[in-house]
Amino acid sequence: MTIRNVVFDVGNVIVRWEPEAIVELAFGKDLPDGITSSDLFGGEIFRALNRGAMSLTETQRMFGERHGFDRKTCDRLVSALFESLHLIEETPPLMRRLKASGYGIYAITDNVHEIVAYLRGRYDFWPLFDGACVSADHSTLKPDPRMYTWLTQTYGLVPEECVFFDDLQKNVDGAKAVGMESFVFTTTAQAEADLRSIGVDPDARLEAA
Repeated sequence: MTIRNVVFDVGNVIVRWEPEAIVELAFGKDLPDGITSSDLFGGEIFRALNRGAMSLTETQRMFGERHGFDRKTCDRLVSALFESLHLIEETPPLMRRLKASGYGIYAITDNVHEIVAYLRGRYDFWPLFDGACVSADHSTLKPDPRMYTWLTQTYGLVPEECVFFDDLQKNVDGAKAVGMESFVFTTTAQAEADLRSIGVDPDARLEAA
């Protein structure tokens, strides 16, 4: 079946998501003993934020209560988070080439309302999406099949006509389980090679169905 839609994760596909770098930016070498980047950005508090169960402000308060951070420390941590969201410069041009060739461009992302708003304001890639499934809007996270099926059902996509890129194998496996072609994203150049391997030429006009 012909691929007609390219679906992107956002973190580590379009912008960097590096919890260790966030923590180093916020604390330098002075991270409190016994606290790791995984505690802060892989634990239940941040997962609840990603599910839309609390706001970023509420998350700051919870971090303070859980880890003993004062308000200034919490503010510094959140500032470092936003500052760390650097664009992967090569990916938006690939998205634009695909869109110009007639492919649908979509997103499935475990993401936070405040981060999405920040990315919309800082970068110009978000309007390239023909649709997006953001975890905070749906109270669930990848690789829950509801994330993938919401996108396909909402926008009338055929799963077998979609290819999905994500930096995590478990999320790639989740996409494959609902019928999408899917690849682990490492670099934009490799993603383009993966696309070409399944007959998607970013520079050739997609034939109408």
